[in-house]
Amino acid sequence: MGHIKHITIQGFKTYKNQVKTESFSPKSNVIVGRNGAGKTNFFSAVRFVLGDEYENMSKEERQALLHEGSGAPVQSAYVEVVFDNSDGRFHNNNKDEFTLRRTIGLKKDEFSMDRKNATRREVNEMLEAAGLSRSNPFYIVPQGRVATLTNMKDGERLNMLKEISGSSVYEKRRTDSLKLMNDTDKSCERIDTLVADINTRLDELEGEKSELEAYNKNDRERRAILHTLNSRIEKSIESDLNRIEARRHNGAADVDNQKAVFVQNEQDMGRIADQIAELKSEIDLLTAERARLEDDRRKASRQKAAIELELNDLTDGQSAAKQSQKQRDKDLALVRHDMTARETEFAQLLPTYNAKKDEEDAVSSQLAEAKAQQKRLYDKQGRGASYISKRQRDDALRTEIDGITMQLATRKSVQMQTDDDINVLRGVIETLEDEISDLEGNLSNEGDNNVGLGEAVQKAIDAQQTLTDRQSTLSREQYRLQSQVKNADTQLRMAQNSLNHLLDHATSRGLETLERLKERHNLTGIYGTVADLIHVPAPYKIATEIAAQGSLFHVVCDTDETAAKVISLLNKEKGGRLTFMALNRVSPRHTQIPQTADAQPLLPKLRYDPQFEKAIRHVFGRVVVCPELSICQSLVRTHEGVLALTPDGDRAHRKGGYHGGYFDPSKSKIDAYNKVADLRAQLEDLRTRERETNEELDRLRQQVTAAASEVRKAEYQKNHAEQSYVPMREQLRKKQAELQQKQDRIDRFQRDAVSIRQHINTLASQQSELEAELASDFKKALNKDEEQQLQSLGSTIREVNKQLSGITSQRVDLETRKAEIEIELRELLRPKLDQLLAQQSGSGDGGNQSTRLKDVQRQLKAIDKTIADLDRQIRERESSRDETNTQLTELEASRAEKEQVNRKIAKAIENHQGNLDKNMQKRAELKKQLDEVQRDLRDLGTLPEEIYRRYTKWSEDKLASELEKVNKALRKFKNVNKKAFQQYEDFTKRREQLIHRRGELNTSRESIEILIEVLDQRKDEAIARTFKQVSKYFSEVFVQLVPAGKGRLIIQRRSDRETRGDDDDEDERRAKGASVENYTGVGIAVSFNSKHDEQQRIQQLSGGQKALCALALVFAIQQCDPAPFYLFDEIDANLDAQYRTAVAEMLRKLSGKGGESGEGGGQFICTTFRPEMVLVADKCYAVSFVNASSKIDVFDREGALDFVETSQRPGA
Repeated sequence: MGHIKHITIQGFKTYKNQVKTESFSPKSNVIVGRNGAGKTNFFSAVRFVLGDEYENMSKEERQALLHEGSGAPVQSAYVEVVFDNSDGRFHNNNKDEFTLRRTIGLKKDEFSMDRKNATRREVNEMLEAAGLSRSNPFYIVPQGRVATLTNMKDGERLNMLKEISGSSVYEKRRTDSLKLMNDTDKSCERIDTLVADINTRLDELEGEKSELEAYNKNDRERRAILHTLNSRIEKSIESDLNRIEARRHNGAADVDNQKAVFVQNEQDMGRIADQIAELKSEIDLLTAERARLEDDRRKASRQKAAIELELNDLTDGQSAAKQSQKQRDKDLALVRHDMTARETEFAQLLPTYNAKKDEEDAVSSQLAEAKAQQKRLYDKQGRGASYISKRQRDDALRTEIDGITMQLATRKSVQMQTDDDINVLRGVIETLEDEISDLEGNLSNEGDNNVGLGEAVQKAIDAQQTLTDRQSTLSREQYRLQSQVKNADTQLRMAQNSLNHLLDHATSRGLETLERLKERHNLTGIYGTVADLIHVPAPYKIATEIAAQGSLFHVVCDTDETAAKVISLLNKEKGGRLTFMALNRVSPRHTQIPQTADAQPLLPKLRYDPQFEKAIRHVFGRVVVCPELSICQSLVRTHEGVLALTPDGDRAHRKGGYHGGYFDPSKSKIDAYNKVADLRAQLEDLRTRERETNEELDRLRQQVTAAASEVRKAEYQKNHAEQSYVPMREQLRKKQAELQQKQDRIDRFQRDAVSIRQHINTLASQQSELEAELASDFKKALNKDEEQQLQSLGSTIREVNKQLSGITSQRVDLETRKAEIEIELRELLRPKLDQLLAQQSGSGDGGNQSTRLKDVQRQLKAIDKTIADLDRQIRERESSRDETNTQLTELEASRAEKEQVNRKIAKAIENHQGNLDKNMQKRAELKKQLDEVQRDLRDLGTLPEEIYRRYTKWSEDKLASELEKVNKALRKFKNVNKKAFQQYEDFTKRREQLIHRRGELNTSRESIEILIEVLDQRKDEAIARTFKQVSKYFSEVFVQLVPAGKGRLIIQRRSDRETRGDDDDEDERRAKGASVENYTGVGIAVSFNSKHDEQQRIQQLSGGQKALCALALVFAIQQCDPAPFYLFDEIDANLDAQYRTAVAEMLRKLSGKGGESGEGGGQFICTTFRPEMVLVADKCYAVSFVNASSKIDVFDREGALDFVETSQRPGA
């Protein structure tokens, strides 16, 4: 639809802060606000961005549009309008919105469309194409325009309709055509004058032609003679030049060969110098390594002396230690034999003792049971005599039973505690037995452990020595690498300085800074210079360098963003200047390269990565290499854009110039840059190896430290183990004593437990019998069975006592022998064994001495091997140094020889150059003479061949004599017009051209007259058509605004000054039949009360009626040329209430709210102080002025009406 969606204003007049309106309705919108709030400035902002006004503003006018107020001054302002483009009205994009923005400042006035800069002309063309015609500006009606229309005269109204119809375009084209026709008439007059002058001159030239014919005959003879003489001179000079050129060419070939030898010698001397520097560095390194090896050998010799001294001491003390050890081993074997015998006897005795003890316990229990049974019977017999009744007896029995029950409980508790104590002691005994077993095992492995720990110590020492040897080797390698890095760094700095002398200061600094920036900022996307990215074959190296010039060190990167980032860093670092070639921006120009055998394109000769194709082609795509300069000159003349060079770098220019000469290979930028790159890569490789060596050396130092710690740990474990056997034996004795105590204690507990169980059994039996007696009848005496049992028990007790006495005697004998064995083991044999073992441990120095002797012997072998290795390395270093000195002597001799050869070559080249200069001077003189002769030949022109043949065989004297005769004849024609024939032909041709041009101008004038006639006709038709449409819409609109009235427009002519009220058909007839030039004005005739009453002219109406007529005319013009939107600024200010309602209703219909079809005439944005428009608006806005800045807010209809009502109050 093309309506306005948003408007954004900032810094424009009263709108200081950014103000963005909420989306406008595509139909009707009303803006209300107090005077001075900024409503008019809002419309001015829209007119400002649409270009309706404010064109070609001065600085003061732009300043007047900027916001003025307190605070910092506003330096710029902009207005942005967003249009709906869903119907594609604006053709510059495919989006649903079109954004137009205008920005002004004190020194700028810019337009942009969709965020892209645009010119005023492009904006105007876009608006015209969208239906916003500059010839019909009535889609914007500012304050005062209604009043202007109201007071407009009939003639002004006619001019307005002409402007709306577009007649100004026709009139401009008619004016241009008339001017062109006037210029054509003037040209015809000038041509007629020139033709007359030419005819006069042709008549004069007819008389001069005969005299000229006689002159030409003698002149041809003169020129033929001179041509013959000059041709002979030309051949003589060319012969001399050819001889000089042959000598120069042969000498140049010799010089080229000498130069090649000289250059090769220079390159060889450069390589020799590098080799000499490397060999000297190698000699220094070998000397330093030999000194370090000799120092290591002296240290090893001192270590060997100390080891040999210790070995002698150990050998002397070894025999005495062996004798002592032999006696100790004999005593130890005897004690162990006695201990084994006693332990075997104890093991055999212990089961017999335990069995006898168990038998004694069983018999003792039997005796106790019999005695208890006997006592119970006696007690029962005594109770029968003591008690007189069953009750008395039962009471006494119950009392006794209760006492026995309490004793049982107490005894059972004691039994449980005793069992617990026994279990605890058994656990302790088991633990002690395990600990004793471990201690005895450890003590039995004392010798093996000492050997194993000694081997562990030696193994740790060997590992430490291996790491130490590796550390020494790496230390020597580290020193070697440090020396190589130092030398390589020196060579790199020298090569870099040489390259810097060849490059300009800014480029060399830029390349150095770029290397630092790449490391510091981890830059990616930078591929290197062009020189980095190409490999140039040797035959094309000079041509490549000359062709590339400064482009050789342009830096290739991926994108322009990367280039901008690096350039910013270079500026920040103040680190020189570089040129970048971004692959996403480089677009190599296509050049037609000649395809001939003598022209070889340079690009295919270069090797490079295909991803850099565009950059390399951009630099070398137009370069061809030719064997001769003459071929180069021919190519650059026939192929535009081609750069042609010889392999030596000589170049031919399109305009005929040459550029070249000797190229010093030592000044080659490619070689210097490649040398720097190679040395930098070599230095980086050395630094990497040095860094890896340092890291490995650091790891080795840590490993050596860890190995030394392992040695100390193994030695500590060995010493600790050796020192731990004495306390271990002491601990074993304590454990054995403690075990014996625990076993004795558990024996006591077990005997107590047996006694308690017997007592419990006795009490239980007693309790059972008492309970049985309690349940029996009361009797004074025992029954017969009980009497018999009592007698039986007496004899049984006597027999068991006798048996117990025998068993106890046997048990005592066994127990005595058991105690003797235990005492002997505990008090005699085991302490003696511990003492012997302690002595053996204390004499462990003998074993240690044996172990140490083996260690020292191994160390002696190791140090002998180390000394042998050091001797071998010293011999190798000495041999390498001798060989290096020999190579150094040979290289220095070779360099001296090449220097002498080059001095001779330089002398020969200097002599040749002197001869060449003389020959070139003579050649230049001959060349000058040849040019003069050839110029004379060219000036003589060409003649028929038979004239030349006539003088071919004449001698020079005869030719000179004949030339004198001809010159004498020519002197007679002093005043002849030598150009009569040419002038006659030129003037004839010129006359024909002028006559032809005169015919073309006549044809052009006729076409212009036809065009003027057509333009006049189309202008009349456009004005008549526009008047008819506007008149029709005016009548329709007026009826809608004033239903009871009638209105029309009347065309006025010069032939009819009176206003007529003819009908439309009559008006149409007059419009068709009369010329526009006869029109004098457009009048308005209306009637407000009747459709039939006499109509009044607009001058006769009241102010409100005039304003309504003006608005009706505006609506008619708008319907004649519809626009997508309309802006009205207080158009209802001068209307009466009834007409304001009619106008509001008209806006409602036109904006799409009225009518059956629902179709409207576009979007309306209106300002008003009246409520009528607010009532029909789809959306309402209010402009307010707060904090010295205007702003626009959306209001609902009720709020807007309140705002209008408040604004109309007095003093509001």
